Parts: sequence; C-alpha cells; structure tokens
Amino acid sequence: MAKILVLDDEADLLEMMRLVLEQRAGHQVVLSAEAPDGLAKALADPPDLAIVDVMMPHMTGYEVCRRLRTNPATASIPILILTARAQPMDREAALSAGADDYMTKPVMMHDLLERVENLLARGATGESGPLVFLSLRGGVGVTTVVVNLAALLARSQERVVALLDLCLSGHVALQLGLRPESHWAGLVANAQTNQSLDPGSIKGHLLIHSTGLRVLASPVVPPVKQRWSRQQMETLLNGLPADFSPVMVDAPSGLDEAVWVLLERAAIIGLLVTPEPAAVQTTVGTLRALSPWAEKCRVILNQVSPGALPPRKAIERALKQPLTAVIPFDPAQARAVVQHIPLVVGQPDSPLAQGVLGLAQSLGFRV
Repeated sequence: MAKILVLDDEADLLEMMRLVLEQRAGHQVVLSAEAPDGLAKALADPPDLAIVDVMMPHMTGYEVCRRLRTNPATASIPILILTARAQPMDREAALSAGADDYMTKPVMMHDLLERVENLLARGATGESGPLVFLSLRGGVGVTTVVVNLAALLARSQERVVALLDLCLSGHVALQLGLRPESHWAGLVANAQTNQSLDPGSIKGHLLIHSTGLRVLASPVVPPVKQRWSRQQMETLLNGLPADFSPVMVDAPSGLDEAVWVLLERAAIIGLLVTPEPAAVQTTVGTLRALSPWAEKCRVILNQVSPGALPPRKAIERALKQPLTAVIPFDPAQARAVVQHIPLVVGQPDSPLAQGVLGLAQSLGFRV
C-alpha cells in the first residue's frame, strides 16, 4: 500500500480519485483542493506519489512540481500531472517542471491506475533508465553536448554519474582528456564468453574524470569483429552498478537492434539537431521512426556554426515538436576540445555552458 497525494480543485474529481485509489487499488489517499495546502502536506509527510492538477488558484501545478523537486524530502517522489490541455507544449511544460508523467483530462480510471502503478514501481526500484542522446546525422555535436551535460551533473550531483560512449569510434575520452586504455570492446569480448556482466567487471573498464564522472570509453581503433548485439546491450544495461545515477549514453548513429534496446530502456531520448534544412529533415524522419517512444523524445537544437538562427517557432513547426533546449554557438568550444576541458568546467559562464545548464534544468535536474 502506497500513500498518494491528490491535489485538484475539483471536488468531484477528488472524490472519484479517493474511491478508485483507496477502494480499488488499496492505497492510502491524501486529498487537497488547494495548492498551498497540498504542498504543505507533502513537505510535512512526503507521499510515495503525487497527482497534481495544473490549473489551480493561488499556485499552478507546475509551481507545485518545482517546489517539490527543490526540497530534499520530496525531490525524488514520482509526480503525475493532470491537465485539460493536450498540446505538445503543455506536455513539455509539465516534464520541464519536474513531472514524471502527464495525463490529459478527462481521465479514464483504468488508465490512471496503470500509470500510478508504473510510477510507484519505478520509484520503488529506483530504475529510471538511461538518458540516451543520438542523431542519425553526423556533425551535429552530440558528443559535445553529452560530455558537457555529464560533466555538469557529475560536479553538482551527490550521486555517481556515468557516461557510456557506445559509438564505434567515439570521442568522449578525447574531449575529457582521458586515455582509453580500457573501453567497451573489452566488455563485448567478455560478454561473448560469459552470459552476464557483473558490476565489478563493468567498473573495471571505466575511466574516472576529475569531475568524478565515470566513463566507458569507445576504442580508438574501430573494432572489426566486436559489435553490440541486442543481447550484449541488454547484458550491459542489466549489469550497470546500482549507484550510477544518472547513466548517460552517447549512442551510435544507426537504428540497429542494439540501439533499439537503448531506446526501449531509456528514460529520456535526446535528439540533437542543427538548424540546417538537411538536419531538420533527418530529425523529422527520426521522430517518425521513434514514434513508439514519442513521449520520451526531447529535441535539442545545437548551433555548431556561427550565424543567425532561424526563429525557434519556425523550427518547432517544421519538426512538429517543441524544442527542449537551444545550445548557442560558442567559438570557445574548438579550443576546449584541444585543451580537453569541457566548457562547463573551464568556462562555466560561456554561452555553450549556459545553454547546457538550461538543458539540464529542462530535463529536471537541480543544478
């Protein structure tokens, strides 16, 4: 039995929630019709799950989410947002405020129960899945963004942040100034002879950056025989140490079975796009291919060359998807790669570093 806080100013909906969650599901339910009262109840006695309506007097549900996320006592509880609005922008606003899931009113109670049980199970196990970043078009700066985001989180999080460079010949280690003497090809070889990878063997292949970031590097020379199979990718993800949170992935640029596993298991799929028409077209096609996981996709605009950006609204119309963040062009990035110092570490006030900070906040991290 879980304790669930329901915060909504509709009395009929509150009573229906109480009946369904208490009598049908057997949970303890705490009801509140006013946002300040509900927030006070949550902070005084944190629930296992919060269901929060968006439109309420005195304080919006988005603000409730943000305040719950900034308080250590409630920072990790699952939050389900309810709203009468069904536009992509509204879903993005809910997730950006810190919600774990989003439902549009009117709510079907069997759907609600399914979402509630899924969120409670996720909270109980601590499993949220990796953050997977990719693009099917090269040259859009996936590695630069993911390296800076991982380094930023590693410096500001109490938990251990891990970055997996699963590309055939990636450059995460290069940008961080690490020598990839151990890399994922060794793990693939181990997985070919053993059906499981334990956390100890995975940790033995990791490099440690000065920020505390753990890195599974890509081999400098692309391996001829070692490739990730679906089973090996599942074995890797299942064997990751439990204290790694979050796990971030610089994913290969194809959609083979191994990448499919990453997408299935991902908590968030970050798609990088540049403002060029060809890159936008590729991203439109990628979003269609990833439609089974549309709710997990976050599109990130990364400006890799100088010049004026097209209007944000125009890019969003072309993509039919809101942008989660915009990373501006930064002339200092070229030197940062040569110096092997991510801009979030060496120049935290630079345009790129500030853009990555905004991305982290949009993804729900408190930095």
